[in-house]
Amino acid sequence: MDKERLEYFRKKLLKQREAILNKSKKLKEESYTLGTDGIQDMADAASNAYNADILMSLSDNDRTMVKEIDSTLDKIGSGTYGICEECDEPINEKRLEANPVARYCITCKRMIEEKGE
Repeated sequence: MDKERLEYFRKKLLKQREAILNKSKKLKEESYTLGTDGIQDMADAASNAYNADILMSLSDNDRTMVKEIDSTLDKIGSGTYGICEECDEPINEKRLEANPVARYCITCKRMIEEKGE
């Protein structure tokens, strides 16, 4: 992959990373305000606790995604971005466009899914 395309994907990943971190920050701030609007009955308290749990699980998913993005950025830096981790063949750029953190070519990804890994 040429330097221009690598830079394109690097910028795309950095933008995605920033968006996730901003969303996580906003969700965290919102979770602190749940249930602070006065007296609650038990149903409201349970609903607010459930909503806080959902917000925290989203943060876990976001944290995982940030780790994947960071790993992918490392690959760009080391020159291994866009290479399938299974077969060492180039990953189709259309696949990378759809999923910039893709670790496998479509063929290997299907085989891995069929095996249930």
